[in-house]
Amino acid sequence: MLLTEITANDLHKLYQVRLDRLLCFFTSSLPCCQIQIDRSQILTIYCPNEAIANNLLEDLEDLRYHVWLVLGIRSIDIYLAHEAILRTDIYE
Repeated sequence: MLLTEITANDLHKLYQVRLDRLLCFFTSSLPCCQIQIDRSQILTIYCPNEAIANNLLEDLEDLRYHVWLVLGIRSIDIYLAHEAILRTDIYE
């Protein structure tokens, strides 16, 4: 028997802390983006402009590493103006 149970609120807080930790590693780009994680463990990043998308693409190896380490995500999609510009698996 568990002494405490994890609630939906606990899971939401954990998700937010993990996402905030990831944002700390990419302070010049990720905080400007809309970020979603779906049930298939795909991180989707919607970039507001080309400069931010280029920054993320330049830091792609670091982004892949930190996404895996902090979030345990298996794939990343990056969008610019609602068009996919990159889909990468963490373990390519």
